[in-house]
Amino acid sequence: MADLAAVLVARERPHRDLTGRWEGAVAVPIQGEEIWCIKRAETMSHHARELAFPGGRRDESDSSLEAAALRELWEELGIALDDIEVLGQLTPVPTATSRFALHPWVVALAPAAEPRPAPAEVAALIRTPVAAFFEGGVPYRAVTFGQGRTSPIFDFAEGSMYGASAHVLEELLEVYGELAGARLPEPELTTSIPWQ
Repeated sequence: MADLAAVLVARERPHRDLTGRWEGAVAVPIQGEEIWCIKRAETMSHHARELAFPGGRRDESDSSLEAAALRELWEELGIALDDIEVLGQLTPVPTATSRFALHPWVVALAPAAEPRPAPAEVAALIRTPVAAFFEGGVPYRAVTFGQGRTSPIFDFAEGSMYGASAHVLEELLEVYGELAGARLPEPELTTSIPWQ
């Protein structure tokens, strides 16, 4: 994990305009060689049923966006601070379907950390080996827009991850690729937009 943390700290992140957006933070949990994400409960007021990372809006009680991400990880998956090592930050991403800007923090979970998903917020916990993304075990698509722009989509058994969360996952996988000298498979291009 030290190599991953070093790349995250040294990596130059692109700038995106986040003016006028609500500050949200997400934790991107890694345990061993698995990346965790969640399917949000259908009762959630924002982004219900979407595949995402644990997170939400920054509260007044949060001392920082990092603290907000760790609080959300505790509230949604029951992972305590003692079982977490913060490795670094990925690029903040604006959401397309709300006024949030996601500030993602990559966190390593202790091997013995046991998730306790909160049913009111988490419909499913999805644990995926990093290798599955590089070996084609998780189908990878991209929506094409004008001027050569694309937006990634990852298809899991529980549904598709798209939008800001998929951008976060794609960047994390690029970091893994840098470390391993590997590349993700080329995404299948599509014009079908899953969030419409």
